[in-house]
Amino acid sequence: MVGLRGLGTLILVAVLSGCGSSSGGGAGTGGTGGSDAPLQDEYILSDEKLVPESGAFDSMSRSFYVGSESQGNITRVEADGTESIFMTPPAGQTWRTLGIAIDEVSRRLWVCAQRTDVAAQEIWVFDLETRNRDLSFVLADAQADSACNDVALDGNGLAYISDSENPRVYRADAEAEMLTVWADDPLLSPTGGGIFGGNGIAVTEDDQALIVSKTSSGAPPRLVRLALDDPSDVSEIVLAPALEGFADGMTFFEGDLYIAMVGAGNIVRLRSDDAWATATVVIAPADGGGRVPGTSTVRPAEGRLYAIYSDITKALTGLTPVPPFRIYEVDLESFE
Repeated sequence: MVGLRGLGTLILVAVLSGCGSSSGGGAGTGGTGGSDAPLQDEYILSDEKLVPESGAFDSMSRSFYVGSESQGNITRVEADGTESIFMTPPAGQTWRTLGIAIDEVSRRLWVCAQRTDVAAQEIWVFDLETRNRDLSFVLADAQADSACNDVALDGNGLAYISDSENPRVYRADAEAEMLTVWADDPLLSPTGGGIFGGNGIAVTEDDQALIVSKTSSGAPPRLVRLALDDPSDVSEIVLAPALEGFADGMTFFEGDLYIAMVGAGNIVRLRSDDAWATATVVIAPADGGGRVPGTSTVRPAEGRLYAIYSDITKALTGLTPVPPFRIYEVDLESFE
């Protein structure tokens, strides 16, 4: 998931990796299209201008939701591949939708939204059943120079938002309708002289810690661990071997952490036996799992792991992304 003010500087990196009520066409989330169909190995997205930097899977409707760097909408993809537009941005405004997370219990969809015609960074919260945007958090209300990137949820439905330009993590509470700066620590700062810091973000499966990936020019990405019960308890995760490349969206799946390395197209698996103080890195070989440069996030779905190819690097460096964009299954056996 990538942040965007200061994009001109990011071109030097060469590769990066992470309003009113909504309107949209197609079926609402209450639809049942493809609900009995098995998940497919691959979903080719029909919109060749979409650039779906992030997405999430809703197990109740058995649907993928993906955003759009270029159009600021949300597309829903049913298990059988049927597509519909879940949300379009307000008329007359230009937005990009980046990090996405789903709270299946509260039936909420969280979106990191960046307005591009004027400076604005917001977190949108939608009702999955009605498609109404029930809440909109303006990040500037928490900190004037904030920049949203990715969003993750804990077991209580609290949302954590990474900031690609500042050493912060924000927390949003939909029930209290409150947004705060939850963590502010130098370890979250961009490293190596770059401007790009916090990217992918994920909560550990035991709800004990938050993991943030950092992506910066001139330095390999780093992973930072923050204790959920004490955000001042911040440490860098020691990796073996060192993680190389540009880390983007990530997810926990069956005890391991999977990260999309957007430039090289790797999906890497991390495993820890000490509560994520350290982690061992396994990279699937090219002849096993394959490499898809431009893959920007990974998400679990019904016991499988899926990745999203968006070619986001080209979009953010002034080049033309190469369609078709797709959601595809990751070969987990290639990591063994």
